[in-house]
Amino acid sequence: MATKLDPKEMVTFRDALLSEMIQFEALVNLLARQGIIDKEELLEEIKRVHATVLKAET
Repeated sequence: MATKLDPKEMVTFRDALLSEMIQFEALVNLLARQGIIDKEELLEEIKRVHATVLKAET
């Protein structure tokens, strides 16, 4: 039998997405500050991956 979820422990999609975005931004900032990545290179990679995903969906 499935266990009922406690509504107090549930988060909205918006809150989950916001949390994910904050964590991603913090990670990018740390890696850029330490010189591990360059933000411009990251943006180019994001564009490349995005294009690949869009192409795979069609």
